[in-house]
Amino acid sequence: MNPTERDIKVAKLMEDLISEAKKGNYEDSPDFVSDLEKLFSTTAWGFREITLVIGIASLLFDDYKASTGFYSCNPRPLYEQSIRNILIKYKIPHRKSGPLNVAKATQGINSEWAAQRRPKEIAESVVNLVNLIERYSKDEIRNLMIALVKRLLDEATRVENIKVETDPKEDPIFLFKVCKRLIDEATDGGNTPQRIIGYLLEAYHDSLNTGIIVSGHEDRASTTNTTSKKPGDIQEESLNEGIISIFEVTVKPFNEQRINDSFESVIEYDKSHGTNTQSVLVICRRQDCPQDMETLNLNYYLGKIEKGHVSYYFIDIYEWIMAKLISIPAKARMKFHSSLNEYISHPNTSEKVKLLWKKLHEDEIC
Repeated sequence: MNPTERDIKVAKLMEDLISEAKKGNYEDSPDFVSDLEKLFSTTAWGFREITLVIGIASLLFDDYKASTGFYSCNPRPLYEQSIRNILIKYKIPHRKSGPLNVAKATQGINSEWAAQRRPKEIAESVVNLVNLIERYSKDEIRNLMIALVKRLLDEATRVENIKVETDPKEDPIFLFKVCKRLIDEATDGGNTPQRIIGYLLEAYHDSLNTGIIVSGHEDRASTTNTTSKKPGDIQEESLNEGIISIFEVTVKPFNEQRINDSFESVIEYDKSHGTNTQSVLVICRRQDCPQDMETLNLNYYLGKIEKGHVSYYFIDIYEWIMAKLISIPAKARMKFHSSLNEYISHPNTSEKVKLLWKKLHEDEIC
Protein backbone atom coordinates (compact mmCIF):
# COMPACT_ATOMS: atom_id res chain seq x y z
CA MET A 1 0.00 0.00 0.00
CA ASN A 2 1.59 3.26 -1.09
CA PRO A 3 1.23 6.48 0.97
CA THR A 4 -1.56 7.90 -1.20
CA GLU A 5 -3.60 4.69 -0.99
CA ARG A 6 -3.00 4.53 2.76
CA ASP A 7 -4.14 8.12 3.29
CA ILE A 8 -7.32 7.54 1.26
CA LYS A 9 -8.18 4.32 3.09
CA VAL A 10 -7.47 5.76 6.53
CA ALA A 11 -9.49 8.91 5.80
CA LYS A 12 -12.48 6.85 4.65
CA LEU A 13 -12.23 4.49 7.60
CA MET A 14 -11.94 7.35 10.12
CA GLU A 15 -14.84 9.24 8.54
CA ASP A 16 -16.97 6.07 8.69
CA LEU A 17 -16.09 5.53 12.36
CA ILE A 18 -16.88 9.16 13.17
CA SER A 19 -20.21 8.96 11.33
CA GLU A 20 -21.19 5.83 13.25
CA ALA A 21 -20.04 7.35 16.54
CA LYS A 22 -22.18 10.45 15.98
CA LYS A 23 -25.19 8.23 15.32
CA GLY A 24 -24.48 6.14 18.41
CA ASN A 25 -24.15 2.98 16.32
CA TYR A 26 -21.95 1.06 18.73
CA GLU A 27 -22.20 -0.87 21.96
CA ASP A 28 -20.07 -0.26 25.04
CA SER A 29 -18.97 -3.70 26.13
CA PRO A 30 -18.00 -4.59 29.71
CA ASP A 31 -14.91 -6.07 28.06
CA PHE A 32 -13.44 -2.65 27.34
CA VAL A 33 -15.43 0.19 28.94
CA SER A 34 -13.28 0.49 32.06
CA ASP A 35 -9.98 0.41 30.17
CA LEU A 36 -11.27 2.81 27.53
CA GLU A 37 -12.38 5.32 30.16
CA LYS A 38 -8.94 5.20 31.80
CA LEU A 39 -7.35 6.46 28.58
CA PHE A 40 -9.28 9.71 29.09
CA SER A 41 -8.36 10.11 32.75
CA THR A 42 -4.80 11.22 32.00
CA THR A 43 -3.17 14.18 30.27
CA ALA A 44 -0.81 11.72 28.58
CA TRP A 45 -2.84 11.65 25.36
CA GLY A 46 -0.36 9.31 23.64
CA PHE A 47 -1.98 6.30 25.29
CA ARG A 48 -5.33 6.84 23.63
CA GLU A 49 -3.57 7.74 20.37
CA ILE A 50 -1.51 4.56 20.30
CA THR A 51 -4.70 2.56 20.93
CA LEU A 52 -6.34 4.34 17.99
CA VAL A 53 -3.36 3.56 15.74
CA ILE A 54 -3.38 -0.11 16.73
CA GLY A 55 -7.13 -0.40 16.14
CA ILE A 56 -6.95 1.29 12.74
CA ALA A 57 -3.95 -0.86 11.72
CA SER A 58 -5.81 -3.99 12.80
CA LEU A 59 -8.74 -3.03 10.56
CA LEU A 60 -6.45 -2.22 7.63
CA PHE A 61 -3.96 -5.07 7.79
CA ASP A 62 -4.71 -8.76 8.27
CA ASP A 63 -2.62 -10.57 10.90
CA TYR A 64 -1.31 -7.32 12.44
CA LYS A 65 -0.31 -7.98 16.07
CA ALA A 66 0.78 -4.96 18.06
CA SER A 67 1.70 -7.13 21.04
CA THR A 68 4.68 -8.57 19.15
CA GLY A 69 5.27 -6.25 16.19
CA PHE A 70 3.91 -2.77 16.83
CA TYR A 71 6.10 -1.11 14.18
CA SER A 72 5.13 -3.51 11.38
CA CYS A 73 2.24 -1.16 10.47
CA ASN A 74 4.64 1.82 10.06
CA PRO A 75 2.89 3.74 12.84
CA ARG A 76 4.64 7.09 12.32
CA PRO A 77 3.31 7.81 8.81
CA LEU A 78 0.06 6.02 9.63
CA TYR A 79 -0.56 8.43 12.48
CA GLU A 80 1.25 11.63 11.48
CA GLN A 81 0.31 11.65 7.79
CA SER A 82 -3.08 9.94 7.84
CA ILE A 83 -4.91 9.69 11.18
CA ARG A 84 -3.77 13.07 12.51
CA ASN A 85 -5.31 14.91 9.55
CA ILE A 86 -8.73 13.65 10.62
CA LEU A 87 -8.08 14.56 14.26
CA ILE A 88 -7.21 18.08 13.13
CA LYS A 89 -10.31 18.28 10.95
CA TYR A 90 -12.60 17.47 13.87
CA LYS A 91 -10.60 19.57 16.38
CA ILE A 92 -9.80 16.52 18.49
CA PRO A 93 -7.02 17.21 21.02
CA HIS A 94 -3.90 15.28 20.08
CA ARG A 95 -0.12 15.28 20.05
CA LYS A 96 2.02 15.52 16.94
CA SER A 97 3.74 12.19 17.61
CA GLY A 98 1.78 10.88 20.60
CA PRO A 99 1.81 7.15 19.75
CA LEU A 100 5.55 7.15 19.07
CA ASN A 101 6.26 9.11 22.25
CA VAL A 102 4.68 6.42 24.41
CA ALA A 103 5.82 3.46 22.29
CA LYS A 104 9.47 4.39 22.92
CA ALA A 105 10.74 2.12 20.10
CA THR A 106 9.45 -1.00 21.86
CA GLN A 107 8.97 -4.15 19.80
CA GLY A 108 5.59 -5.02 21.26
CA ILE A 109 2.83 -3.31 23.22
CA ASN A 110 2.64 -5.85 26.03
CA SER A 111 3.09 -6.21 29.78
CA GLU A 112 6.87 -5.66 29.55
CA TRP A 113 6.24 -2.37 27.76
CA ALA A 114 3.57 -1.31 30.27
CA ALA A 115 5.89 -1.96 33.22
CA GLN A 116 8.22 0.78 31.94
CA ARG A 117 5.58 3.41 31.17
CA ARG A 118 4.01 6.04 33.41
CA PRO A 119 1.21 6.12 34.46
CA LYS A 120 1.63 2.35 34.60
CA GLU A 121 -2.09 1.65 35.13
CA ILE A 122 -2.97 3.55 31.95
CA ALA A 123 -0.36 1.61 29.98
CA GLU A 124 -1.83 -1.61 31.38
CA SER A 125 -5.24 -0.56 30.08
CA VAL A 126 -3.71 -0.09 26.62
CA VAL A 127 -2.30 -3.62 26.83
CA ASN A 128 -5.70 -4.98 27.88
CA LEU A 129 -7.29 -3.29 24.85
CA VAL A 130 -4.55 -4.62 22.55
CA ASN A 131 -5.19 -8.13 23.83
CA LEU A 132 -8.90 -7.68 23.11
CA ILE A 133 -8.22 -6.37 19.61
CA GLU A 134 -6.07 -9.40 18.85
CA ARG A 135 -8.87 -11.75 19.95
CA TYR A 136 -11.69 -9.81 18.37
CA SER A 137 -13.24 -10.23 14.94
CA LYS A 138 -13.11 -7.28 12.52
CA ASP A 139 -16.67 -6.31 13.46
CA GLU A 140 -15.81 -6.34 17.16
CA ILE A 141 -12.66 -4.26 16.56
CA ARG A 142 -14.74 -1.80 14.58
CA ASN A 143 -17.24 -1.51 17.44
CA LEU A 144 -14.40 -0.84 19.89
CA MET A 145 -12.94 1.81 17.58
CA ILE A 146 -16.30 3.55 17.22
CA ALA A 147 -16.56 3.63 21.02
CA LEU A 148 -13.07 5.15 21.21
CA VAL A 149 -13.82 7.69 18.48
CA LYS A 150 -17.04 8.70 20.25
CA ARG A 151 -15.02 9.56 23.33
CA LEU A 152 -12.54 11.51 21.22
CA LEU A 153 -15.41 13.53 19.74
CA ASP A 154 -16.87 14.13 23.20
CA GLU A 155 -13.45 15.35 24.34
CA ALA A 156 -13.31 17.76 21.39
CA THR A 157 -16.73 19.17 22.34
CA ARG A 158 -15.80 19.50 26.01
CA VAL A 159 -12.57 21.34 25.20
CA GLU A 160 -14.31 23.61 22.69
CA ASN A 161 -16.71 24.70 25.42
CA ILE A 162 -13.81 26.08 27.49
CA LYS A 163 -12.95 28.60 24.77
CA VAL A 164 -13.03 32.28 25.74
CA GLU A 165 -14.88 34.73 23.51
CA THR A 166 -13.25 38.09 24.20
CA ASP A 167 -12.29 41.27 22.42
CA PRO A 168 -8.55 41.98 22.24
CA LYS A 169 -7.27 43.77 25.35
CA GLU A 170 -4.69 46.57 25.32
CA ASP A 171 -4.36 47.48 29.02
CA PRO A 172 -0.71 46.64 29.85
CA ILE A 173 -1.44 46.20 33.55
CA PHE A 174 -4.20 43.68 32.92
CA LEU A 175 -2.09 41.85 30.32
CA PHE A 176 0.91 41.71 32.66
CA LYS A 177 -1.17 40.30 35.50
CA VAL A 178 -2.66 37.68 33.18
CA CYS A 179 0.79 36.68 31.93
CA LYS A 180 2.17 36.42 35.46
CA ARG A 181 -0.71 34.25 36.64
CA LEU A 182 -0.37 31.99 33.61
CA ILE A 183 3.38 31.57 34.18
CA ASP A 184 2.99 30.99 37.92
CA GLU A 185 -0.08 28.73 37.86
CA ALA A 186 -0.25 27.12 34.41
CA THR A 187 3.33 26.73 33.20
CA ASP A 188 2.44 23.66 31.12
CA GLY A 189 5.98 22.28 31.07
CA GLY A 190 7.39 25.61 29.92
CA ASN A 191 5.05 26.03 26.94
CA THR A 192 3.19 28.98 28.49
CA PRO A 193 6.17 31.29 29.14
CA GLN A 194 7.73 30.36 25.79
CA ARG A 195 4.58 31.39 23.93
CA ILE A 196 4.21 34.61 25.92
CA ILE A 197 7.78 35.69 25.17
CA GLY A 198 7.49 34.71 21.51
CA TYR A 199 4.19 36.49 20.90
CA LEU A 200 5.44 39.64 22.64
CA LEU A 201 8.54 39.66 20.43
CA GLU A 202 6.33 39.24 17.36
CA ALA A 203 4.06 42.10 18.44
CA TYR A 204 7.08 44.33 19.13
CA HIS A 205 8.65 43.77 15.72
CA ASP A 206 5.34 44.07 13.88
CA SER A 207 4.62 47.40 15.56
CA LEU A 208 7.99 48.80 14.46
CA ASN A 209 7.97 47.14 11.02
CA THR A 210 11.49 45.88 11.65
CA GLY A 211 11.20 42.92 9.30
CA ILE A 212 12.68 40.72 12.03
CA ILE A 213 11.28 37.18 12.03
CA VAL A 214 10.61 35.50 15.39
CA SER A 215 10.76 31.70 15.41
CA GLY A 216 10.97 28.72 17.75
CA HIS A 217 8.27 29.78 20.20
CA GLU A 218 5.60 27.65 18.52
CA ASP A 219 7.59 24.46 19.10
CA ARG A 220 6.66 22.54 22.22
CA ALA A 221 8.97 23.36 25.11
CA SER A 222 9.78 19.65 25.46
CA THR A 223 11.38 19.66 22.00
CA THR A 224 15.14 19.88 22.48
CA ASN A 225 16.99 22.55 20.56
CA THR A 226 19.49 20.03 19.21
CA THR A 227 16.71 17.77 17.91
CA SER A 228 14.94 20.70 16.24
CA LYS A 229 18.30 22.03 14.92
CA LYS A 230 17.84 25.49 16.38
CA PRO A 231 20.27 27.36 18.65
CA GLY A 232 17.77 28.30 21.36
CA ASP A 233 14.14 28.25 22.41
CA ILE A 234 13.38 31.42 20.42
CA GLN A 235 15.31 33.26 17.73
CA GLU A 236 15.12 36.73 16.21
CA GLU A 237 16.28 36.56 12.60
CA SER A 238 17.00 39.16 9.95
CA LEU A 239 16.72 38.25 6.28
CA ASN A 240 20.03 40.01 5.64
CA GLU A 241 22.00 39.17 8.77
CA GLY A 242 20.57 35.82 9.85
CA ILE A 243 19.97 35.16 13.55
CA ILE A 244 20.61 38.29 15.59
CA SER A 245 19.34 37.18 19.01
CA ILE A 246 18.91 33.84 20.76
CA PHE A 247 16.62 33.39 23.75
CA GLU A 248 16.33 30.60 26.29
CA VAL A 249 13.05 30.77 28.24
CA THR A 250 12.63 28.82 31.46
CA VAL A 251 10.87 28.70 34.81
CA LYS A 252 13.13 25.90 35.99
CA PRO A 253 16.70 26.21 37.31
CA PHE A 254 19.07 27.12 34.48
CA ASN A 255 21.72 24.87 35.99
CA GLU A 256 24.99 23.51 34.64
CA GLN A 257 23.24 20.75 32.67
CA ARG A 258 20.88 23.26 31.03
CA ILE A 259 23.82 25.54 30.18
CA ASN A 260 25.74 22.61 28.68
CA ASP A 261 22.70 21.58 26.60
CA SER A 262 22.25 25.14 25.37
CA PHE A 263 25.95 25.52 24.55
CA GLU A 264 25.89 22.25 22.60
CA SER A 265 22.90 23.47 20.56
CA VAL A 266 24.68 26.75 19.81
CA ILE A 267 27.87 24.95 18.72
CA GLU A 268 25.95 22.54 16.47
CA TYR A 269 24.02 25.39 14.90
CA ASP A 270 27.15 27.47 14.32
CA LYS A 271 28.92 24.53 12.70
CA SER A 272 26.10 23.83 10.27
CA HIS A 273 25.41 27.50 9.41
CA GLY A 274 28.89 29.01 9.51
CA THR A 275 27.91 31.45 12.25
CA ASN A 276 29.68 32.53 15.43
CA THR A 277 27.24 33.03 18.29
CA GLN A 278 28.61 35.18 21.10
CA SER A 279 25.66 35.57 23.46
CA VAL A 280 22.36 34.06 24.61
CA LEU A 281 19.63 35.86 26.57
CA VAL A 282 18.07 33.74 29.31
CA ILE A 283 14.58 34.92 30.27
CA CYS A 284 13.81 33.41 33.68
CA ARG A 285 12.90 34.04 37.29
CA ARG A 286 15.52 35.24 39.76
CA GLN A 287 15.48 31.91 41.58
CA ASP A 288 16.29 30.05 38.36
CA CYS A 289 19.67 31.73 37.87
CA PRO A 290 23.02 29.98 38.55
CA GLN A 291 24.39 30.87 41.96
CA ASP A 292 27.91 31.52 40.67
CA MET A 293 27.04 34.13 38.01
CA GLU A 294 28.29 37.72 37.97
CA THR A 295 25.63 40.15 39.22
CA LEU A 296 25.06 43.92 39.39
CA ASN A 297 22.28 43.97 42.01
CA LEU A 298 19.65 45.09 39.49
CA ASN A 299 16.05 43.98 38.97
CA TYR A 300 15.74 43.70 35.16
CA TYR A 301 19.25 42.43 34.48
CA LEU A 302 20.03 39.55 36.83
CA GLY A 303 23.55 38.56 35.86
CA LYS A 304 25.93 36.83 33.47
CA ILE A 305 27.81 33.57 33.17
CA GLU A 306 30.37 32.44 30.57
CA LYS A 307 30.43 29.08 28.82
CA GLY A 308 33.29 28.79 26.39
CA HIS A 309 33.09 31.79 24.06
CA VAL A 310 29.34 32.32 24.73
CA SER A 311 28.04 34.82 27.31
CA TYR A 312 24.71 33.98 28.95
CA TYR A 313 22.86 37.11 30.11
CA PHE A 314 19.99 36.55 32.57
CA ILE A 315 16.89 38.77 32.45
CA ASP A 316 13.98 38.67 34.93
CA ILE A 317 10.98 37.24 33.05
CA TYR A 318 8.38 39.42 34.76
CA GLU A 319 10.39 42.63 34.30
CA TRP A 320 11.02 41.73 30.65
CA ILE A 321 7.31 41.14 29.98
CA MET A 322 6.24 44.42 31.58
CA ALA A 323 8.96 46.37 29.78
CA LYS A 324 7.82 44.97 26.43
CA LEU A 325 4.14 45.60 27.15
CA ILE A 326 4.66 49.28 27.91
CA SER A 327 7.14 49.79 25.06
CA ILE A 328 4.73 48.73 22.30
CA PRO A 329 1.63 50.64 21.13
CA ALA A 330 -1.92 49.66 22.10
CA LYS A 331 -2.51 48.02 18.71
CA ALA A 332 0.48 45.72 19.24
CA ARG A 333 -0.73 44.79 22.74
CA MET A 334 -4.09 43.86 21.22
CA LYS A 335 -2.31 41.69 18.65
CA PHE A 336 -0.36 40.01 21.46
CA HIS A 337 -3.57 39.30 23.38
CA SER A 338 -5.23 37.89 20.23
CA SER A 339 -2.25 35.63 19.49
CA LEU A 340 -2.25 34.31 23.04
CA ASN A 341 -6.02 33.75 22.98
CA GLU A 342 -5.77 31.89 19.67
CA TYR A 343 -3.04 29.62 21.06
CA ILE A 344 -4.91 28.91 24.29
CA SER A 345 -8.12 28.23 22.35
CA HIS A 346 -6.38 25.58 20.23
CA PRO A 347 -7.61 22.04 21.01
CA ASN A 348 -4.10 20.84 21.85
CA THR A 349 -3.33 23.46 24.50
CA SER A 350 -3.35 22.21 28.09
CA GLU A 351 -6.74 22.27 29.77
CA LYS A 352 -5.21 23.81 32.89
CA VAL A 353 -4.07 26.78 30.80
CA LYS A 354 -7.51 27.09 29.19
CA LEU A 355 -9.36 27.05 32.50
CA LEU A 356 -7.12 29.69 34.08
CA TRP A 357 -7.36 31.91 30.99
CA LYS A 358 -11.15 31.61 31.07
CA LYS A 359 -11.30 32.43 34.78
CA LEU A 360 -9.07 35.48 34.45
CA HIS A 361 -11.18 36.89 31.64
CA GLU A 362 -14.51 36.13 33.24
CA ASP A 363 -13.38 37.79 36.48
CA GLU A 364 -11.60 40.60 34.60
CA ILE A 365 -9.38 40.88 37.69
CA CYS A 366 -6.16 39.16 38.58
